[in-house]
Amino acid sequence: MSKKLIKRRALDEFALLFVKTLKEQLINNKPFSKRASGRLVESINIKIDEKEGGETITILAEDYLKFVDRGVSGTIRKYNTPYSYKSKKPPINVILQWTRLKGIPQEAAYPIQNKIFRFGLKPTNVIDKTFREIQYRSKWINRFEEEITSEIIDTFKKTLESK
Repeated sequence: MSKKLIKRRALDEFALLFVKTLKEQLINNKPFSKRASGRLVESINIKIDEKEGGETITILAEDYLKFVDRGVSGTIRKYNTPYSYKSKKPPINVILQWTRLKGIPQEAAYPIQNKIFRFGLKPTNVIDKTFREIQYRSKWINRFEEEITSEIIDTFKKTLESK
């Protein structure tokens, strides 16, 4: 099997693991899950394009993943993010939809809009958390693979020596 094919298979497998882990991070986000309608979680996918200089990997998702991940600074509370509210408030139709999904009275949408405008959206950093989680899992998998491989080698050696 060529190195290029092996690399592509590894990228495809990593992409599947990344998508699965990112969805888990959004659903299990503390203190609040980032799954209201399910649109964001269900939209997540990875696109891998091969080019002359290598591969380009793109996360495909609803546009607002970047705001959930990096957060948005409000007019009062600031976060370390490139996104901020300055004069335009968050879209009320999105907040109205969210209140319906959560069973919150519709008249709460405008105060929520104003609070988000002033205090922003706290970053979740789910993309960085996803990479860290994958690295953590890989360390454990590698550790067990090494132990199992070592045990198999020892078993083979003992079996070969006894004959």
